[in-house]
Amino acid sequence: METPTAPEKEIVRHTLGVRLIHWLMALCFILAMATGLTLYWSSILKWAVPYFGGEQSTIAIHFVAGLALAAFSIPIFFLWRQKMRWTPTDTYFVRHVREHGMSPNQVPPPDTGFFNGGQKLYFWAFIFSTAWLLVTGLVWWWRREPWMPKPVYVFSRTSHRVVSVIMSGSLLIHIYKATLGEPGTFVSMLKGTVTQSWARLRRPGWFRDLDLK
Repeated sequence: METPTAPEKEIVRHTLGVRLIHWLMALCFILAMATGLTLYWSSILKWAVPYFGGEQSTIAIHFVAGLALAAFSIPIFFLWRQKMRWTPTDTYFVRHVREHGMSPNQVPPPDTGFFNGGQKLYFWAFIFSTAWLLVTGLVWWWRREPWMPKPVYVFSRTSHRVVSVIMSGSLLIHIYKATLGEPGTFVSMLKGTVTQSWARLRRPGWFRDLDLK
């Protein structure tokens, strides 16, 4: 009779607090995106307005979700800013993304740390985009105030829409890479752990730094 294989040891990757913030951000992002696109393309998506409680309710949900998204971005920035520091390995990863990040069976460069270059690009793009959407969204909200210059409002309205569409598209890439594109990544944000083999294969630099015996 064969001896049962012992289950592989799990490594803590994300704390409960990080996971809660991440999923709250995801909820706010999806609400802001869904209501924003509904308001932006009202001629096409007007059928969705009743599902949000009407036009005024859609606007309110979009506003509150946007503020909450910006608020949740603050703690995640401070929790991850050290891990998101750019390194030469990240530059190499981005320049050779076809060899390291286009399909699930590809592996990252051997010095890849806690996050790879693609994740770091997404993180910084998300942080700066969220800040920009917050500022331009507030300008839009206060557009009828007498002290708001019309050119500032027009520029903010246009850039808010452009950045929103780009962020919505990047979310799809993020979802793919966290699921099918890199198996095990999504699960780590649910239960907080990864296997040693995942860490050794997907984040070899981080795995070496753990110095596991």
